[in-house]
Amino acid sequence: MADGGPRYTVDEALVTVGFGKFQFLVLLYAGMGWVSEAMEVMILSFVGPAVHSKWGLTSHEESLITTVVFAGMLVGAYTWGVISDKYGRRCLPLLLFYTQHPPPPLFFLLNRQNNTEIII
Repeated sequence: MADGGPRYTVDEALVTVGFGKFQFLVLLYAGMGWVSEAMEVMILSFVGPAVHSKWGLTSHEESLITTVVFAGMLVGAYTWGVISDKYGRRCLPLLLFYTQHPPPPLFFLLNRQNNTEIII
């Protein structure tokens, strides 16, 4: 380094930093993400044959269902990455929560104040 500071290899840096609460939480959250992805693939393996027999799809159409799921993941990951880069990653969890779990329609009915229409 040009500034004369200490130089570490990757192994030395990991030993120096250690394994604390932060590293445990990162490992926990990453593990939950991997588990949810594995569950999604497993569910697709069960849903495909069920939909194939229930709707009378061809094998091409059945495989297209799985393909669309993964294409949606690709587009969603790219899109949310661009949004995160533009607006920041701190406000994104709240935005993601409300896009995935919108308030129920009853919420809009109960919170109307002099509105003549409900926009959902």
